[in-house]
Amino acid sequence: MITDAQFESLRQDGWALFPGAVSSNLVRPAIEAIKADCAHNCDPARQREYDNISFCPDLRDKPPISELLTHSTARPILDRVLDWNEIEFSPGQIAIRQAHNTDKPYPPVPHIDGTGTGANGRPAESPISNFTALLGVFLTRVDGEFAGNFTVWPGSHHRLEAYFRNRGPRAMHEGMPQIDLGQSRQLFANPGDVILCHYQLAHAAAVNLSANDRIAIYFRVWFKGIETRRWELLTNIWDGWKI
Repeated sequence: MITDAQFESLRQDGWALFPGAVSSNLVRPAIEAIKADCAHNCDPARQREYDNISFCPDLRDKPPISELLTHSTARPILDRVLDWNEIEFSPGQIAIRQAHNTDKPYPPVPHIDGTGTGANGRPAESPISNFTALLGVFLTRVDGEFAGNFTVWPGSHHRLEAYFRNRGPRAMHEGMPQIDLGQSRQLFANPGDVILCHYQLAHAAAVNLSANDRIAIYFRVWFKGIETRRWELLTNIWDGWKI
């Protein structure tokens, strides 16, 4: 289920890719449901919400989306590294990077989730609302750069852990740390591939200069009772993990 190389990638780089972890029997209904919802319910006036929070908001907790996690190999992967009985997870974020969404290859800008921006559902300068892991399911093929790629900064989880330890709890209210995170990497993927990232891995979505929409579903996963341990987990990033 999880190879030594994937464990090592998760520990050292902060992410691991699991090719074909979700079957086409689950990918196909998810794609069909998203396309139908976009065709019938998309409101152009809500584009900022779709880009920053989720497309198809009424679909996020429905079976075509939720079963990508609960009825696929993604579930035992999470059980192996976190223990399924010890976690909770969000409805799926339906993330679409639409074709030709910009005019040139702007560099991706790194972030960690849960920092308030005013556009992502959290007020700017609100305390960091961290979680434990980010699990993504790719529904469309990405085989070149600047095609809406999920982009990672390998090893940045270690750099951010050290930053939070040194900065102290005031860092909870200072947004995304402005430090050197190393070099970014734009990932390629096929439909059904799964990526598992530590929460504290800096990441972004590349712009999409390709002719095809890039569609992925992201689930945010956290340990039960995290509300009382947010600072502790920012500064001790593997606490509770089984790796």
